[in-house]
Amino acid sequence: MFEAAGSVLSVFDVVGKVHGRKKIQKMIYLLKVSGTPMPFQYEYHHYGPYSSGLQAELDDLAQRGFLSESMHDDTYVYEMTDEGRKFKEKLDRFGMTVEVDSELVQSMARHSSQFLEMVSTYAFLVDTGYERQAAKDKSLELKSHLPISIDQAIAYYDEWIAPRFK
Repeated sequence: MFEAAGSVLSVFDVVGKVHGRKKIQKMIYLLKVSGTPMPFQYEYHHYGPYSSGLQAELDDLAQRGFLSESMHDDTYVYEMTDEGRKFKEKLDRFGMTVEVDSELVQSMARHSSQFLEMVSTYAFLVDTGYERQAAKDKSLELKSHLPISIDQAIAYYDEWIAPRFK
């Protein structure tokens, strides 16, 4: 429980606020595949990699007042509260947080959830054993509705995700 809370709060400590449930799911998934130790298990769903455990943790942190959860234009917005910062400091002292790549987190925060959906779908396919070309082809098949260039998504993956792995 504390490890999961510490992982999520470590991300919010860098970014402060995230617009969208889908976006935070993709950000934490991409951190995980880039090598950040995140305790969440992911499965593939309609919007790409999804963790019910992460959603449960977000709900719990919001219920406890460590994250605020609000709706703006039909989008959930999560933001770390002052209580969340205090709790994270306690978790830091017990070694129950993770060090996140703040450059990567800030970079992902600047991108749309649709873009991160494409990147994370490609990453998920590569991570589960698809060869790069097959992952590209399958991503295009699965995400044909997205107005995102697969080549831009792969370039982002190659620059920001793959080099950090290991």
